[in-house]
Amino acid sequence: MSNFFQLFVAWGVLLLVVLSFYLIDKINVIYRKNTGPEIPKTYDDGLFADLSGKSLWDAMSGIPMPGYPADLLEKLRPHYEPVIRQHIEHVFMQGRQDGAKGTQHVPSNVGKFSTPRGSLESWLPMHHVASLYQVGFDDAQHPEHWLTNQQTLDQVAAMLYARTGLILEEPYSSHLMVRELPELSDDSAEAPMQADPADVAEPALLPHEAQVTTLEEESSLQPPAQQVPA
Repeated sequence: MSNFFQLFVAWGVLLLVVLSFYLIDKINVIYRKNTGPEIPKTYDDGLFADLSGKSLWDAMSGIPMPGYPADLLEKLRPHYEPVIRQHIEHVFMQGRQDGAKGTQHVPSNVGKFSTPRGSLESWLPMHHVASLYQVGFDDAQHPEHWLTNQQTLDQVAAMLYARTGLILEEPYSSHLMVRELPELSDDSAEAPMQADPADVAEPALLPHEAQVTTLEEESSLQPPAQQVPA
């Protein structure tokens, strides 16, 4: 009886240990699903400190940020211009590449771009990103709509610059949507036509010149007048 009791206790302890491991593993799985993987910082540009992504956009858009006075943000603003420029160009070129392939995707409004001190995460409003992507896509699909796409690109870029207090010195279409005129070949160039001397018509005479010419011809045809003897 005692041996059976000891065996029963041993099996019970083993079952409790296995059940404990199972519960611990189950709790870890549930925790990882709820918290998600740990995302490392996607920037290493020390100039903007903790500002990156949407917080950086908000700060540049004039939203007060704790620990960042207005004069400090004003000094950081010129350093933000290369970041937003890369982001605009990246979205436009992504749309153009997808347009050339004929496959349209939903663009991301977050990207990581290089700076002189490393890299920085940039965030742009989704409706502006969608417009930039669509302009690039249409530029590849319908090059005949060049003028409309050019105006849309410049308008969206101007709005982004205005919201962040930046000065847009040159329209984006001047370097993103350059159109080269086709060169004329030597065969297509028309040589100047040389006039044939036989085909050159004599200049028309004015009315009074024609009248004088006629009188001269008539006088030359009349015989000379005879002199009557005295």
